[in-house]
Amino acid sequence: MSEFMGGTRLHRRVYPLGHLALGYLSVVALARVRDWKPRFPHGLTLALLAIGTQLPDLIDKPLAYAGVLPNGRSLAHSLLIVVPVVFLGVRYLARRGYQYEARVLAVTIGSHIVGDSYLLVLRQEWRELGFLLWPVVPGLQYPSDDIAPWIRILNAGFDSPHLQFQYLLFAGAAAIWLVSVYRRRRRPVT
Repeated sequence: MSEFMGGTRLHRRVYPLGHLALGYLSVVALARVRDWKPRFPHGLTLALLAIGTQLPDLIDKPLAYAGVLPNGRSLAHSLLIVVPVVFLGVRYLARRGYQYEARVLAVTIGSHIVGDSYLLVLRQEWRELGFLLWPVVPGLQYPSDDIAPWIRILNAGFDSPHLQFQYLLFAGAAAIWLVSVYRRRRRPVT
């Protein structure tokens, strides 16, 4: 269940559009179930959603490529670090009146971790899940850590069923977002 790229064996992974779609759909689903207002993120909240879905990779991938971290899934992917930081961040934002924004950030960062973990759980690759407990569990060396993050994205290709599913998920999330924008603009101002 691996892919090859440029002669390097890569594990199937969720790419930025997949993380964005998963985070958006997670927020929309939770907003509906928990009756959050607004149900569909827009404006600043949508920007925070986009940042939250990418944040672990924006921290870990460049630092791993630079040799500062052991791999692209360590510091910002570790539950030992992410959970306390997100908890404190949510409390800080909530105390300042940004409860909804705090929830969005927490859900999207969590969705990123789930996105990076779910295939490993389904395939029962427990050793690969060690990144969730870094630095207690030493980081694995991934062959792709030697490839610049932006190059990996550009070389991802479109022929993989795994990537095609992510593109489909993104298209679905984009369609839901467009419908929400259309409905918001049609609402009469009171």
